[in-house]
Amino acid sequence: MPIAEVFLGAFLQVLFDRLASHELLKLAQHKGIDALLKNWEKKLTSIDQVLIDAEDRQLTGDRGVKLWLEDLRNLVYDMEDLLDELVTESAKNKSEAEPSKVPFLLPSCCFNLSSRAFMFDRKMRSKMEEMDNRLKDIITRKDIMRLTEYNGQRSAYRPQNLPFPTTHLTEELFIGRENKKMEILELLTGEEDDGTYMDIKKIPIVGMPGLGKTALAQQVFNDDRVANYFDVKAWACVSDDFDVFSITRSILETTNPQLARECKTLNSLQDELTKNLSGKKFLVVLDDLWDKNYENWIFLLKPFRSGVKGSKIIVTTRDREVASMVDAQLITLEVLTLDYCMELFAFHALGVRNFNHHPNLEVLGRKIVEKCKGLPLAVKALAGLLRTTNNPREWEDILNSKIWDIPEDRINVLPALKLSYLHLPSHLKRCFAYCAIFPKDYEIQRDELICWWIAEGLVEAKEAKNQWNAGLNYFNDLVQLILTWGSLRVITVIYL
Repeated sequence: MPIAEVFLGAFLQVLFDRLASHELLKLAQHKGIDALLKNWEKKLTSIDQVLIDAEDRQLTGDRGVKLWLEDLRNLVYDMEDLLDELVTESAKNKSEAEPSKVPFLLPSCCFNLSSRAFMFDRKMRSKMEEMDNRLKDIITRKDIMRLTEYNGQRSAYRPQNLPFPTTHLTEELFIGRENKKMEILELLTGEEDDGTYMDIKKIPIVGMPGLGKTALAQQVFNDDRVANYFDVKAWACVSDDFDVFSITRSILETTNPQLARECKTLNSLQDELTKNLSGKKFLVVLDDLWDKNYENWIFLLKPFRSGVKGSKIIVTTRDREVASMVDAQLITLEVLTLDYCMELFAFHALGVRNFNHHPNLEVLGRKIVEKCKGLPLAVKALAGLLRTTNNPREWEDILNSKIWDIPEDRINVLPALKLSYLHLPSHLKRCFAYCAIFPKDYEIQRDELICWWIAEGLVEAKEAKNQWNAGLNYFNDLVQLILTWGSLRVITVIYL
């Protein structure tokens, strides 16, 4: 599994669960290794207490800590395999007569064991001694590096039972972009419908990641003036994999869902979309366009030429070269002012639009917002992280995180989003980390993913029904979190 060492904390809890399992405890007492396993648990707990500091120091380029985390990761995986092997072997031997309860590490003459069982115990003894030495070395290096223990609760995240918005729905608070919204509305509704129109007006919204391009497009898409002006509206998320088939199908589903399901080829999809848009004035939003291939762009546009004059296409993109390919007047977004960011932060962190009732948090809030550099996505991510706590210490933890010190050319995701991940509860963090095995923009089936989580031992429940319900809750919590972050691609970029 290609999970970087920074996510080790998500999986250490799995080993704790193994060590605490009733079956293993019973076997350990029978074999006389319960004291050793308890010692392992104690040492691993001391390591768990410093993982937060280790994660932060690795993010800032501490190579010694990185190597330590690599060794710890390998040891944790080896320990988990060994414990599973012990339990499996015990199950195989249940039909055999049980030996008397004597210490596992005594010589063979003291055992009433079969030859196979004796050889297995010798192999396990050797492995456990080797792992015990590795664990002692890791503890020694931990002390030398002076990793700091964290005794509080790192996670400020609490699951909220909020409805999940769809891709095109507007956000609860939209500020700082009203002028841009009016500019786009004028471009959308400023032409008369007087016959066919061979060229479609395109409106690209351009800006760096996190500026709110999608939020602005959502506002325009759902405005009443737009609804009254166009016969058909459609929204398609493009992303960096420019799949003409998928984009065309998602647009056709708006006009005729049944046909979209029946069409199996791109030719049939484009033919049906051409018929469904013929003689109609439409608005299509292509959200998050990356592809710079002009031929792909022209090929995608073929069915749209059947619409009438007044039809429009809105494109959101972070790349000015892509916007230029669209060949239209650009709507360029700049960073939000500090005052707007403070209002946005207060709304998502405190549920109000100012700090009047929380003066003790205003200074900390302003310092956190300044680190977001005017990016609404970063502001919302950190505000959401602090939404359920008014404890100044937790706000200071966010402000003083070492992740802010990483040079911009060494990080490929907003520090605010990385912080949001690092502050997840361990059970959600390890399930989220598991998703890194999937390719970019892979369509993950919910039920299959939950089954895989359960099979990997990532779901904290014993009975099958309870495991499924717990896994479903994990999934819903992660979907809500990812939607707060603003893009499903966060799953990919955090792990690159």
